[in-house]
Amino acid sequence: MPLRADVPVSGKVLDSKGGVLPGVSVVVKGTTTGTSTDGNGAFTLVVPENSVLVFSFVGYTRQEVPVNGATSSLSVTLSESAQEMENVVVIGYGTARKSDLTGSVASVSSAQLTQVATSNPVQALQGRVAGVEVTSNSGQPGSGTRIRVRGVGTINNADPLYVVDGIQTSDIGFLLPADIESTEILKDASATAIYGSRGANGVVLITTKHGKAGATQFNLSGYTGFQEIRRTLPLTTAAQYATLVTEAYANGGIPLPNYGPQLQEAIQTNAKGVDYQDLITQKGLITNYSLSASGGSEQNRYLVSGSYFQQNGIIKNSGFKKYVIRVNDDVVLTKHIKAGVAATFTNNNQTGSGDGQGGSQPYQVLQYALQVNPIINPFGPNGSYTEDVITRNALNVPRYLDEQQFNKVQNNNLFSSSYLDIELFKGLSFRSTFGINYFNNHPKQYLPQYYIGPVDQRTPSQLIETRTENVSWVWSNYANYNKTFADNSTFSATLGQEAQRGYGNGISITAYNVPATASLQYISASRSADNVVRSTQYDGSLFSYFGRANYNFRDRYLVTGTLRFDQTSKFLGPVRTGIFPSVGAAWNISNEEFLKNVNYLSVLKLRASYGQVGNQNAAPNYGYASVANNNQTYIFNGTPAPGLAITQINNPDLKWETAITTDVGLDAELFNSQLTLTADYFDRRTRDMIALLPVPDYVGQAPAPANVGSLRNRGLELALNYRNEIGKLQYNVGVNFTKINNEVTSLGGGNAIASGNVLPQIGNVTLTDVGREIAYFYGLQAQGVFHSQGEIDAYRNADGALVQPGAKPGDVRYVDKNGDGAITAADNTYLGSGTPNFTYGASLNLSYSGFDFKVLFYGVQGAEAINGAGFNLNKSADFVGVWSNFYASRMDRWTPSNPNSNQPRVTSADTNGNDRFSSRYVEDASYLRARNMELGYTLPQAFLSKVKVRGARVFASVDNVFTLTKYTGYDPEISTSAFYNNPLAYGVDYGNYPQARTYRLGFNVQF
Repeated sequence: MPLRADVPVSGKVLDSKGGVLPGVSVVVKGTTTGTSTDGNGAFTLVVPENSVLVFSFVGYTRQEVPVNGATSSLSVTLSESAQEMENVVVIGYGTARKSDLTGSVASVSSAQLTQVATSNPVQALQGRVAGVEVTSNSGQPGSGTRIRVRGVGTINNADPLYVVDGIQTSDIGFLLPADIESTEILKDASATAIYGSRGANGVVLITTKHGKAGATQFNLSGYTGFQEIRRTLPLTTAAQYATLVTEAYANGGIPLPNYGPQLQEAIQTNAKGVDYQDLITQKGLITNYSLSASGGSEQNRYLVSGSYFQQNGIIKNSGFKKYVIRVNDDVVLTKHIKAGVAATFTNNNQTGSGDGQGGSQPYQVLQYALQVNPIINPFGPNGSYTEDVITRNALNVPRYLDEQQFNKVQNNNLFSSSYLDIELFKGLSFRSTFGINYFNNHPKQYLPQYYIGPVDQRTPSQLIETRTENVSWVWSNYANYNKTFADNSTFSATLGQEAQRGYGNGISITAYNVPATASLQYISASRSADNVVRSTQYDGSLFSYFGRANYNFRDRYLVTGTLRFDQTSKFLGPVRTGIFPSVGAAWNISNEEFLKNVNYLSVLKLRASYGQVGNQNAAPNYGYASVANNNQTYIFNGTPAPGLAITQINNPDLKWETAITTDVGLDAELFNSQLTLTADYFDRRTRDMIALLPVPDYVGQAPAPANVGSLRNRGLELALNYRNEIGKLQYNVGVNFTKINNEVTSLGGGNAIASGNVLPQIGNVTLTDVGREIAYFYGLQAQGVFHSQGEIDAYRNADGALVQPGAKPGDVRYVDKNGDGAITAADNTYLGSGTPNFTYGASLNLSYSGFDFKVLFYGVQGAEAINGAGFNLNKSADFVGVWSNFYASRMDRWTPSNPNSNQPRVTSADTNGNDRFSSRYVEDASYLRARNMELGYTLPQAFLSKVKVRGARVFASVDNVFTLTKYTGYDPEISTSAFYNNPLAYGVDYGNYPQARTYRLGFNVQF
């Protein structure tokens, strides 16, 4: 048999309008031999005669062209893909045309996700989607992100479900934004009900990047830059601090303490003192590099990528490194069978704990740096650490900062998935997917022994080391059926079964008397017999059946019905089964005959949906069981015996929460789809919300969690986008708006829930009660200060007695809410909350002759915050003889020479209770943030083709360019992670590690 001769082939690829198409993949069918078109749409290739060339390009229909011996030049025209024209989006267990959706689904592209410098894909969603609130847990490198879809739907776990390439997971921190091809967020019941008991808080669908057929193509991208603190707080200098403290003792009629001479010296020399914010902060390096290789034949497509991310924190001795390796392979086994495998391995290394997270961290670098007085030098003459004899509730800041280098967290994550697709016959296919996720975590913290003074010391040393392992797997099997009828109507259905399991265990040891030598910082080196061991275990599973049917009548009337049946091991037998139905309908009004001639209207669709979705994650593991404490001693016949004591009663009827959601939406596209509008009104009612079941005091045990509460979220979402061009200038403007009303409608007869404990001297600052939003602020209403003795004397009750008999001029005036003539806890009132009136986002993209400019804004309006971190900085009296630093604004306090000030006086003998929790500590936390600005340039294709490069772009970018706010803390973007991720502390600022401003230079090269 004679060998086939190789023949040269050249040609040009055009679109349907005759324009050239650069970057089109041209591959010899059945091989990896191929090339791509250049900037002029041209290509040249040597191929075997009588072979077939496959032309493919994103958004265009794939085309096959035979090559014969006479062929030397080809002209190929690719038509726009009907699928791309219909804007296909990912939904649960399949895909759908956007025009066929009856539910509320929002999409975010890969380019949008990579605009912001972050290692967390969730953080990159901030400001992109209406109805989706994204808040960074902290600015500390490697910290997580909180996402809320359509508000806080429960007082318990309100995290959404994540689905990566069809595999459900509780977190996507193992990915980098550059790994993701697209993101869809399912928001209403019609979209989420197919996930049943895990869909009540929304679902985030992630599609990762996969290989495309063609010659191997490499993509190298990266950036490097630095981060700096966005703002520092204006605090008093040493002289100003000494002035306030000296005045406080004078106002209290108390002699200066033994450090009085140091105060006087600071005043006399007008000393600046120590700038602790400068001492602990730095400019931190941030770097990210990714390299991927993808390609293959039509029968076997692959992608291999590796990424490295490093971020040094803006607080010294804090940092984060992340390594990600991804591999996937998609294979066509036969004409009717396809398969694929994918794996992502992630290694994270975090250093430092200077995030200022109160509640879970008893000591914080940032808070110490703010509280400590600026007079005492923390270093002695020989460089040793010195004792602070003034601010005795704060540790020596440099020493504590150095200690953070011994606080490390390392974890590894392996996420793998596989699928098998079988086309049974035309229109009917079967898909089986299996995914497994393995995660291990290794926090290690060493606390060395030291002695600086009677208060600032530690003995003995401690080593706290933890090992946890978690494994989860999901196995889904489902069939999809699609049928198109002669009248252009369509029917599709999905029917499937799924099994899931997650289990894990952990052990933690606190060892004492461990040597400080780095090579000996191990549990085995402990020289103590009092080491403490703790362990944790869990095991849970879920078994499900699900189905969905869609009918589209002539592209005008659409109906979707969904049903999921779940059985979970998280609850006991009688209540572990749930059925979650939903129905959605839509009317494509623009396809009606009476609108056919309205040329400016491309799409007009009205949607409505109703359904029930569950939230099994609201319940703790084994939450139905009693809680017992061991190490109890009982006496039997005069002999002590060990035993247990029941401390919390059980509730065998505990089950999941259920969200009942109604949604009405409108989608519109005008002027050839240049202007798009999406609007939704929703009403989500959470019933069977888990709260503590009220029990009589005589029971003597803590109440059990029970399904006794309810909550309602109602809201409006708007998203508007406009794209056009003026000559060579192309522009795209997008805005989104969200308004949500949150209301607790029942707590099962229980008392209001108090939470948000800021400091011992303040106590709880939030209440969650019927008729109000979750976690509203509750305290006294302050009305400035008494400017004179006359104002104090005039503030009397009906009997003529002074309302505030202990007050003096300059003291805080409180409102007597109940009119009983005295200021007590009964006068506490509503002071606002962290729930905003509305949130919004905006983006602008410009491109001109290779240049592009992007800007992203995010804003929150009408939210309040409790500046718990600033409590000491605003105080007017001492706390157990301790004087922390002050805001510089305290220099404007009331004095006889400054009688019109509304800043309270300072005093060491507070007889009025000036520092009781009141509206003084509630601040306007509204803000507008320029989240990102980026300027880029794409090098000309004519130049790149000479150096064998397919594409190249360079850019300069700034994150957190500016923030417009009245909030006096570091950052108005406040997370609840500092309080054990408790939604009942929403809006309480414990002094989170502030988010940095980031400057980057980056590039992207394809070759």
